[in-house]
Amino acid sequence: MKKVVYLCLALFLASCTSLENLKNETAKTDSSTEKNWNIGGELKTEKIILNTSATEGILSDISNSLKRGYVKEYNTTYRDNYEVYVGDYVSLPLGIGEDSYNMFFSPLGTSYELEIKDGKLYFRSIYQGNYEIMIYSAGSFSRKITIINKLKYEFTEQNNYEVIAQNYQSNNLKGLSNSVAVHRIAFPNSFRDKEISFMLIDLAGKDGNTKIIKEEIDFLQKYTKLDEYDKLNIVNSLKKVQDKNFELSSSLLEFDSSSQNLNQEIANLIITKDNPTQDEIIFLEKVYSVNSTPDENLGNYIGNWYVKNGNALKGAEYLNKGTMGNVGELLPALPTTNGQLTGNLPATENLEAKNYTQYLTFFEEGKKNFEKENYVEAVIYFEKALEIDKNYIEKKDIYFYLGQSHFRTENYSEAVKDYKNSLNLEKNDEKKAEIYYNIGMTYDKLGDSEQAVNYLTYVRQNYKNSPWSVKSSLYLLQQMQQYPQN
Repeated sequence: MKKVVYLCLALFLASCTSLENLKNETAKTDSSTEKNWNIGGELKTEKIILNTSATEGILSDISNSLKRGYVKEYNTTYRDNYEVYVGDYVSLPLGIGEDSYNMFFSPLGTSYELEIKDGKLYFRSIYQGNYEIMIYSAGSFSRKITIINKLKYEFTEQNNYEVIAQNYQSNNLKGLSNSVAVHRIAFPNSFRDKEISFMLIDLAGKDGNTKIIKEEIDFLQKYTKLDEYDKLNIVNSLKKVQDKNFELSSSLLEFDSSSQNLNQEIANLIITKDNPTQDEIIFLEKVYSVNSTPDENLGNYIGNWYVKNGNALKGAEYLNKGTMGNVGELLPALPTTNGQLTGNLPATENLEAKNYTQYLTFFEEGKKNFEKENYVEAVIYFEKALEIDKNYIEKKDIYFYLGQSHFRTENYSEAVKDYKNSLNLEKNDEKKAEIYYNIGMTYDKLGDSEQAVNYLTYVRQNYKNSPWSVKSSLYLLQQMQQYPQN
């Protein structure tokens, strides 16, 4: 069952007005429209013109629908289209033997609930649009249906955008959040998504609201492409917030050697943090490496981070390049030859350095054997590295290589476990897409087509710009062709 995340409606609808207030506040309605929406036939909608107050009422109406849990039931099994209001459930009877399903198409950026219960298919979503579902009987394709999810109110996207602009110009963050939420519910995957996200980021930065900034960055990262100007705007908003615990998204950490100004602005943001992530440190290392004159403060910052996080050997390399000063007191300067330590580390750091060196040796030997297609030997070396039981950065890669090795030796059950371990540690979205795809294909090898379809559908829906999404779509298309509708 899909677990739906409803824009955290409960968090910001506590003070929403009632539906009756919405009707009173609406500037204009079509009085000829039938108000009794749930009586048979095509579901009716009411034409309105939004104003800055009406959006709050629409969200309140949807929230009430979610709490009420109304179910619109259909009794006809064989039909192509079904209608339901946003926030309500729709119940569809299944034919004899129909026992599984796959969401073949849904509007980009949407979430939904979908499950089979007591011989019926139940669906619910807060996002308007058409949802195409493939239904199967004993693993064979049976039919395709379309669920049309409709708002009770009909208004234009331009009208909605004008309300968004009014809230933005008046610096009304709550009103802006409400009107943007309505826009995304009514018009998912709009060409205006990027623009209105930056409106929210701007006001949230002025208000010090890191929660909204993070949500919007995540949204932009999933569904749009950020250019250098976009990223600079995000960084400027984060500077206003001054939250030292804010974790930068992977889109901001995509290093581009030609964007020196952006790189430096992001680096300046990172070094204000008390506890940066591994990905943020890797970004700093790239900035450090391209500087014609080494930045001593940056080198010391990177070095001390590695020392504090258990990699004394690598930390010493960065600290020795700088003046060390006060921040370098964690580890004394040591002589090096060709970048390698030639002096003696203190006892604790010496043991840690030996552990890491041995760890890397096993890891590199495992990779060499993997590349030579000696998969059994590769597994031995990778497992020896894991026995050192340290959370070094290479751990996620070791699990990934183990998954690949087990897959190629047809040990699919172990491959799934290793892929999932790698997925738990991986933060890069492109790599995540690859791992999800591999898990899906491994389930296919195990004969679990339902799990395979679930994972590959997830890749297609959540990593649209990834080549793994294309591969997942090809697999799903082959499944449809293999079990065509009679």
